[in-house]
Amino acid sequence: MKTTTRWNRRRILAAGAATGLAAGLGAPAIGQGRPRIVVQTFGGLFEKTIRENVLADFEKDHGIDVTLAIEDDTTLLPKLRAARTRAPFDVCTVDNNIAILGAEMGLWAPDQSAQMPNAADIYKTSKPPMTANYGCIVYEYALVYSPKKLPNPTSWGDLWQDGIVAGVPHITQSYGLTFLYIASILNGGSGKNLDPGFAAIKRLKKFKVYKNVSEGLSLFQQGEIDAALYYGHRGQQMIDMGVPVLKTRPKEGTWGQRTGMQIPKNTANLDAARLWVNTTLGVPYQTAFAKNLYSPTNRKVVLPPELAAKHVYGEAHVDSIREVPWDDLLPQRDALLERWTREIG
Repeated sequence: MKTTTRWNRRRILAAGAATGLAAGLGAPAIGQGRPRIVVQTFGGLFEKTIRENVLADFEKDHGIDVTLAIEDDTTLLPKLRAARTRAPFDVCTVDNNIAILGAEMGLWAPDQSAQMPNAADIYKTSKPPMTANYGCIVYEYALVYSPKKLPNPTSWGDLWQDGIVAGVPHITQSYGLTFLYIASILNGGSGKNLDPGFAAIKRLKKFKVYKNVSEGLSLFQQGEIDAALYYGHRGQQMIDMGVPVLKTRPKEGTWGQRTGMQIPKNTANLDAARLWVNTTLGVPYQTAFAKNLYSPTNRKVVLPPELAAKHVYGEAHVDSIREVPWDDLLPQRDALLERWTREIG
């Protein structure tokens, strides 16, 4: 995947201004004792999995103290941009599209894969140069549906059937841009021509927009939407919870996202940062996350059949997960958001 996206950074830089961050704030200094790194990550189950399964062993095995910083990706890049000499984080957890933006802004250290032994076991589609991050989790956007309202769907086009309420993800989310792209290519469009996608969404008989995963979950649980493009692992969680939904892979295929790590070029401790990223690419780390339905990118992760059936699992399945053409979509994002507000609401 190319990482030369040229994007209007107005929104990112505006977010940075809002943080009021001084250039050197939060630098990951090395004390006179053990070295310390700051690892930015996501909250919730993501953070919980790291604290319960990774942190203690990493600190013991490598003699490095780790501070977890819970940071949203809307403020991550502005903080890195503002820190001219020392990055506020030594390792960042980023989706591939955010990693692409960071690469365009010149924020990341050169590719360190050759110095991370576990990178050799990662599927090629989940690591540089095919992604802009070191992917440790792969997500699939499945068609999640109520079998009572939408029996046996086989195509993304089935979301346009009469008699159902479709869930439409908001384009402030990567899966929202993905849905807009799918709606476009189903109707003769492309990543550079999203007009057919907007027109298709407006042709939906009934739909409700969900702005985040939790909102989508509530809409499914309350029976307010009948089908949607939705994270496959979240759909599986609903199935395991007893929510009356199923999930499927439409005939046109599935798109998704790689989530992984990146190392800021101004880290104060590159060696320790590499050790952390190498750990995330390893079998123990990814096995711990797989128990919570985060699908692995390491080919050596072995899951029991019952759990494997719930995952994006195995090289063929992982490699079949496509990502939208971010180089086409990201430069349009500001204009797309404005158009979405006018036409979709």
